[in-house]
Amino acid sequence: MEKSNQQLINETDAEIDQRRIQKLITHIFQSEGLPTETIINIIFTDNATIRELNKKFLDRDRPTDVLSFNVHTEYLPSELPILGDVYISAEKAKEQADSFGVIFQNELERLVVHGILHLIGYEHDDSEQQVRMEALTEQYLAFSEVEK
Repeated sequence: MEKSNQQLINETDAEIDQRRIQKLITHIFQSEGLPTETIINIIFTDNATIRELNKKFLDRDRPTDVLSFNVHTEYLPSELPILGDVYISAEKAKEQADSFGVIFQNELERLVVHGILHLIGYEHDDSEQQVRMEALTEQYLAFSEVEK
């Protein structure tokens, strides 16, 4: 088995299928041409914590579903493949799952994909970028459904 540097941290009491999420991350890395040993942290947290991060770093005083933070690697060894951190509010994911009529785990996976795509460099600032990011998200979520 290949070495994995995917750290999943669940700061909540939510039940999360971390094995599925790790397989999804590995698939995204392979599809995007990233080394499978790329370092990434996925942190599942609550609305209060993500609101605090959103206010501190984006000056938005409200909870959000997902935040991505790239690691600045200019002072790190070039052979160290670090992508960054993705914070996901499990509370917000549950609210959205209920609102969208989807399973909580599926909503978490959608947010994981969204956060990773931002770390890789995808944005959704205009309609063309939005369409591309949504298509990639659906492509990766389809893999996750097959891998259940």
